[in-house]
Amino acid sequence: MPTAIREWRGWTGAAPFWLNSFLLLLAPFTAVTLFGQIGVIAALAALGGLARHLWSGDYGHPAIHLAAALMGAAAAVVVV
Repeated sequence: MPTAIREWRGWTGAAPFWLNSFLLLLAPFTAVTLFGQIGVIAALAALGGLARHLWSGDYGHPAIHLAAALMGAAAAVVVV
């Protein structure tokens, strides 16, 4: 099991930690309100989890990630 920080999967489970950190650092500088940013980040995190589960062949749990992605996208649309 690799333990190097570059191999560690971040909070989305789908992208490396440095990529997640970069996206979070860019979020405050966008023209989207805070609640819109939270919705976008939640949707991206849920889509990352969905892709990870589908890639590994787990087809039951991804429905939760899909629902979370839709809720995050809906929150971003309502706020923005």
